[in-house]
Amino acid sequence: MELINEFSRIFFPGCVTELLPEIDFDSGMKNRMNSFTGQIQYYVPSLFAHLKRMKRKRRNLKELFCVGVTMTDIYPSPDWNFVYGEASIDDNIGIYSFSRFDPIFPQLSQNPCTEAEKRLIIRRAVTTYIHEVLHLFGFEHCIYYTCLMNGTNHEEEMDRQMLNLCPVCLKKMYLSFGKRNFRIRKMYEDLAALTKRVGLEEEAIWYENRLKIFS
Repeated sequence: MELINEFSRIFFPGCVTELLPEIDFDSGMKNRMNSFTGQIQYYVPSLFAHLKRMKRKRRNLKELFCVGVTMTDIYPSPDWNFVYGEASIDDNIGIYSFSRFDPIFPQLSQNPCTEAEKRLIIRRAVTTYIHEVLHLFGFEHCIYYTCLMNGTNHEEEMDRQMLNLCPVCLKKMYLSFGKRNFRIRKMYEDLAALTKRVGLEEEAIWYENRLKIFS
């Protein structure tokens, strides 16, 4: 989670990202057994209701958004099989699940992840988190280019999603955060260094190539 926070601090300049204490599921949260995976899933509106209650208890006037992270599979409505994540703009909250980031899902393994699997999970977790938070900032799904804000409904679409924003969405970020906070060169330098450090080589090369344009 701290690694995801590192990406968050780069993507959202001027904002403080805080990792809140872990909380247990409420016994009253609606759930079901998924007929395809044989695993339990939790109902997104129930999770949203819980996050809203916790948010009210904190009474932190500086808190813009609250994003819940769970290892359990989630679904947004009875007629949907699953969802990777979802945001409620009106309530300033979001939720996303790590469960389907594991490439062997829905199988369970006692063996530790390989380095390649770890990198894949990290990439999926980071792109989903940034995507959901940008929804909370008012961004809609991008329909112009291959972009971090493209919609994803299955694994192939999720892995096609890039860890960078297209020119249209970058302009939206500039308008959202302002010239003082949104410094594109600084953002790309930090993302190039971080993606390289965690082994996301394709993303690191992408940012390094873009930085050459500034030279």
